[in-house]
Amino acid sequence: MGSSTQAFTGNKCGIRKEEQAMRVAHVSDQVARVVFLVCAILLVLIMLGVFIIIGSSAFRIFFEGATVKGFFFGTFWDPTGTADPSGNGTPSYGAGGLILGSIITTVLSVIIASPLSIGLALLFTEAAPKWLTNLLQPLIEIFTGMPSVVIGFLGLVVLVPFLRVVAAPITGNSAVGGFGWAAATLVLVVMIMPTIISISIDALRAVPSSIREASLALGSTRWQMMKNAVIPAAMAGLGTAVVLGMARAIGETLAVALVLGGSQVPDKIFSLQAFFGPNVNITQQIAQD
Repeated sequence: MGSSTQAFTGNKCGIRKEEQAMRVAHVSDQVARVVFLVCAILLVLIMLGVFIIIGSSAFRIFFEGATVKGFFFGTFWDPTGTADPSGNGTPSYGAGGLILGSIITTVLSVIIASPLSIGLALLFTEAAPKWLTNLLQPLIEIFTGMPSVVIGFLGLVVLVPFLRVVAAPITGNSAVGGFGWAAATLVLVVMIMPTIISISIDALRAVPSSIREASLALGSTRWQMMKNAVIPAAMAGLGTAVVLGMARAIGETLAVALVLGGSQVPDKIFSLQAFFGPNVNITQQIAQD
C-alpha cells in the first residue's frame, strides 16, 4: 500500500513538472512571437519612413515647375539652374536620358553576361574536370568581392583606350573618346558575371543526380541531358542568379562613373556617339549631385 502511494505521489509530481515546463514553453513562445512581431512592425515603419522622406523630397520638384512629361522624356538635368541658357537660374529636371542610360547599360550587360555565365556554370558542373572546377571556382568567388573602383580603374586605363581605337572607324569621328554606354556595358558584364556564375553553379548542383541518370538512361547525349533535363530543373535558381546580377548592374555607381565620362546626356541619344562618347546615367548623376 505504501509503495503504491509513493508511486502515485511521484507520478503526480512528474505531471506537475511537465505542466510547469509546458507553461514556461508556452510563455516563451508567446514572448518570442511578440518580439518578432514588434521587430517586423519596426522594420516596416522604418522602410515606410525612408520611402516617405525620399518620396517627399523627390516629388517636390513637381511643385517647382517640373512636369511628368518633362521629367520622363526630357534630356537636360540641371536641378540648380546654373546652366540655364536664359540666365534666369531656372532648374531643369529632364531625367529621361539618365533613365534611358541606366536601362540600356543594364539590359545590354545582362543580355551579354547571362548566357556566358550560365554556359560557364554548366561547364564547371557538367563537363570540366574536377581539378579545373576546384581551381577556378574560388577565383570566381574572389572576383565577386573585388572592389568596384578596381574594376572601374581597369576599365578606364585598358577598355576606354581600346574602344577609342575601335570606335573611330565605326563612328567616323577620330575625336571619339571611348567613354560611353559601350564601355559601361562591358564593365558591368565583367562585374556581374562572377555573381551569376556562382549562383548558377549552386543551382545546377542542387539538381538531383537521378534526373541526370534518368535522362542518360533514355539515350540522351550529355548536351541533350543538360538542355532537356538539367537546365529546366534548375531554371528557378538560374533566374535568381540573373535577377541578382541585374540588381548589381542597376545599382553600380563608381565603376560605371569612371567609364561613362560625361556630365550631361548627349544631344543625339540614339546614335553611335552615345555608345562611344561621354554619357551619363542615374547612378553617376546621383554621385555627381
